[in-house]
Parts: sequence; C-alpha cells; structure tokens
Amino acid sequence: WRVEFRSMDIQMTDFENAALAVFIVLLTRIILTLGTSLLIPMSKVKENMRRAVKRDACRHGHFHFRPIRVPSDGFGCSQTVPSDECRLMTVDEIINGTDEFPGLIQLIRQNFPLLEPDVNTT
Repeated sequence: WRVEFRSMDIQMTDFENAALAVFIVLLTRIILTLGTSLLIPMSKVKENMRRAVKRDACRHGHFHFRPIRVPSDGFGCSQTVPSDECRLMTVDEIINGTDEFPGLIQLIRQNFPLLEPDVNTT
C-alpha cells in the first residue's frame, strides 16, 4: 500500500507552506501512533479526483472520506468505520469536523500528548 498526502499546487505565502508541512507531519504521526486506517476503495478515490478538478471544489465540493470514531474521553480512536462506509464530506468538515466527526485538527489536538514529543522536535 502507498499513501500520499498531496500538497496544494500553489500556496500563497511561506507561512502557508510551513503550516501545511507541520499539519501533515503531525497528522501522519497521529495516524501511525493510533494505528488509524483512512483507506477508502479505489473507486471512491477516482471519484474524489473527478470531483477535485471542478471549480471551487475545495470550498463547495463533497468528497468521500472514511471518518474515525473517537471514544467519549476524546483520546485515541476506536476502530475507523468499515472501508465501504465512506461519507460525503466537504473539505471544511474533514479538517474542522462535524457533530459526528471531530475533524483532523481536533484529532491532532486531542492526541498530541500521545506523541510524546521531545524538546528537540517541538
């Protein structure tokens, strides 16, 4: 298996480049630490790619995403939903969350202590 985090084609500022890089590093560490699987069927990936090329897809489009179930205490994650149980979500909902899914940013915030960062890498 191969997993790719594809950056945007263009970022407006150095700050946005750095923010994206830090977000991806933290997200990959959380995914690896929790053993989370965000795999979706290839047919859904292809559909996401078709949707992504449309004008304003990032702001208005809906994409197949496999949400993560988070325990009530907020730490860790229980098993992700089955791979065929993808939901259509906007990029905003994937990143910032919904009532049912905390979002990737909140997942990082809640589980950051599990990473046990040392002084040299924080």
